[in-house]
Amino acid sequence: MTGTAFVEWLTALQKGSGWTPARAALRRSLAFPLGTYPPAMPYVEPFVKAEGWAREAHYLVAGLFALKDGAHQGGRSLALALWEAARERDSKSVEKRFLALLDADRDQIAFRLRQAVGLVEGGLDFARLLDDLLDWFHQNRRVQARWAKEYYGAKEQDLEEEEVEG
Repeated sequence: MTGTAFVEWLTALQKGSGWTPARAALRRSLAFPLGTYPPAMPYVEPFVKAEGWAREAHYLVAGLFALKDGAHQGGRSLALALWEAARERDSKSVEKRFLALLDADRDQIAFRLRQAVGLVEGGLDFARLLDDLLDWFHQNRRVQARWAKEYYGAKEQDLEEEEVEG
């Protein structure tokens, strides 16, 4: 299942009457090893055909989707949203967390993503996030490289705009 189809399922769930208990279970599932919290299983398992990291990534994205109360915003990557948060706060701590996220291994990724998503105001592209997570551990780290380009490219563009205005 692609990220888009999974997020469409979560969005349909969000619009239904069962969203409140689903949201609670999915949010709570983030406190447990991914895919091990039984109350979250009815909301994820019917749509996950894979095992291992692919299954865990679906649980992670479902939990983060619930954490943001379903605020899906297509086209707004986590890297761009974190750059916006860093700019708004005028703080180096967001960049440090971003760099720690880029370096996260399988044991750290859920914790670091939860921290990062908590720093962001507004919605995220959860479909893209899932697709990126499914490819997170590729040996050439292409997802991390793209995220760095998005984050630092937005920063560079902002600096250029300031020079033009100044």
